[in-house]
Amino acid sequence: MDRWAVTEVSNQSTGYCPDVTSWAAVARGLDNVGLGRPAGFTHEVVFRPRPDCQEHNIVREDDFVCVFCGSDLPQTWNVDPTA
Repeated sequence: MDRWAVTEVSNQSTGYCPDVTSWAAVARGLDNVGLGRPAGFTHEVVFRPRPDCQEHNIVREDDFVCVFCGSDLPQTWNVDPTA
């Protein structure tokens, strides 16, 4: 029987910047509506804002350096400081 399925999923967003650990919530949502899905994000994006210059960065190739000010970026997700 044919059914709808999701074949590509990314955590890339504008504004929210979800951590790669958010996959469990995405998977749960897709499962709840009965959609087939991949085993994880097919494209993971690592976001880190720089606290001093307050710019949001996409970390590429594990290079945790702010492209705006050149300072080191936090190793852990810090988009929502209250989380």
